[in-house]
Amino acid sequence: METKSILCVHQGFELYGSDRSFLQSVRSLRQGFPGARITVILPEHGLLADRMRELADELVIRDMAVLRRSELRKNIFSFLVHLPARIVRAWLDCRNHDLVYINTLVLLDFLLASWVPGRRLFIHVREVPGWLTRICFSLLLAPSRAGLIFNSGFTRKAFFLPKWIHSCVIHNAAQDLHFICPVDRVERELHILHLGRFNAMKGHALLLEAVAGLSAQQRRGLRIRMVGSVFRDQRHHEENIRRQIREYGLEAVAQILDFSTCPEKQLEWAHVVVIPSTRPESFGRTAIEAMSAGRCVIAANHGGLREIVTPDVDGLLFKANDVQDLRESLRKLLDDEDMVSCLGRRGRIKYSRHFTEQNYERKFMHFMLSGHPS
Repeated sequence: METKSILCVHQGFELYGSDRSFLQSVRSLRQGFPGARITVILPEHGLLADRMRELADELVIRDMAVLRRSELRKNIFSFLVHLPARIVRAWLDCRNHDLVYINTLVLLDFLLASWVPGRRLFIHVREVPGWLTRICFSLLLAPSRAGLIFNSGFTRKAFFLPKWIHSCVIHNAAQDLHFICPVDRVERELHILHLGRFNAMKGHALLLEAVAGLSAQQRRGLRIRMVGSVFRDQRHHEENIRRQIREYGLEAVAQILDFSTCPEKQLEWAHVVVIPSTRPESFGRTAIEAMSAGRCVIAANHGGLREIVTPDVDGLLFKANDVQDLRESLRKLLDDEDMVSCLGRRGRIKYSRHFTEQNYERKFMHFMLSGHPS
């Protein structure tokens, strides 16, 4: 069947990991179906909307049934009152398009609309919530007529789904940052970068505690940048990080910078990218961005990060939530000037073989064209 119209739906509006991955998927659909009319629905105006205008024939900004815990606590009654109308509207949207791509699980109205057969519909699962929430989502996905894309084997294994559901694993990809000069040798200060949202799971406190436990001489050889922002009014996360920097006496070592839409500028500065997530990442896009730039990665040994980093080959993995083990990883790099550049080069090779945009587009479009049981 000819694909004349495509609907792409996403819960975000910024340019963090899942937003960039959605942008990548829409770009793949544009290249794979050059004659199709693409409509994109987002919940708010923002940086992502600006980028989408270059790809979409129609951009729609409207309220959707987005499952965000912090906002549901405040407005659960309003959410439930508006849910039926939003489900009907989502069903009508799906019915009016030949192909529907839903990015992430938290769009409840579109998730429920996927139960109705009649269109090629795909849901891209990019999150691994707590076990109770996973059970709920698994029950919601079981009757779905959608094909499921998981961003890692870890994500797919986290859900409890019947065997007949058509699914595949496609790892995320990152822009090729070959133009960033490789790290030859670290002779003076070791530049450590932490990229990501300021929240409870990204491990900022863990990194600061690990650095605080180094000797004074070792701390003098480090410079840390934490680059990101909070979601909406959750300022307390950033305030906690700033307070910890003061309490540990790391003002001369650690610096907080606002979220940047150009991570390559920060990666160019960095020698090492640390991903100390306290809860398992479904994938870990920051790791492959770092590898693309030839930067050494230190990551927590759980979740999807284990599918990216091979320890002591193209990066370092430390025991998740273990401050001492993270500190030892930092000491390794401080003590061995050549290890940073060696792991960075090997990481760049890993990226080139597995995580390029071309590789993602090929696998993504193959699944889009293969269809699924209706």
